[in-house]
Amino acid sequence: MSKFFAGAGFVAALAVGAWFAAPAHAESVMKECGAEWQTAKSNNTTNGQTWPQFLKDCKARHATTTEAAPAPAPAATPAPVAPAPTPVAPRPTPSKAAKVAPTSTGAGEFASEGEAKGHCPSDTIVWVNTKSHKYHYAGHRSYGTTKQGAYMCEADAKTSGDVAAKGEKPKS
Repeated sequence: MSKFFAGAGFVAALAVGAWFAAPAHAESVMKECGAEWQTAKSNNTTNGQTWPQFLKDCKARHATTTEAAPAPAPAATPAPVAPAPTPVAPRPTPSKAAKVAPTSTGAGEFASEGEAKGHCPSDTIVWVNTKSHKYHYAGHRSYGTTKQGAYMCEADAKTSGDVAAKGEKPKS
């Protein structure tokens, strides 16, 4: 019976020894992986991996190298460095008028206020909502901002059957 306890004690000692040895190996793998991560980050060779992804790959790489041969793994060959992305200047915030793409579909309709001024320099320029057939004067909220519309001379807008929006009058 004492041989049994002696054998059990030996097995227990082996198990405890393995338990204490495992963290030392895991700790060295963590140190190695951490050093590799720092090197890869400084060389920009992480290939878009996050730390958890890199650690998982590193542990797998070290697990295969320690099982195959106890020699340390060779240093990872740095991947070619991709060129840095070209900095892009921030785009200016467009005004309400810039968000609308004026359409020049009919006679007397213009894509820009300047084109309309060139066509009828002595008349008032209005923004015609081509869907509702109501027009707006410069300085009013809807001038140049409706989804569908065009710049026109007021006389041409009246001739085509468009009417001024309720309550709007030209600025004097």
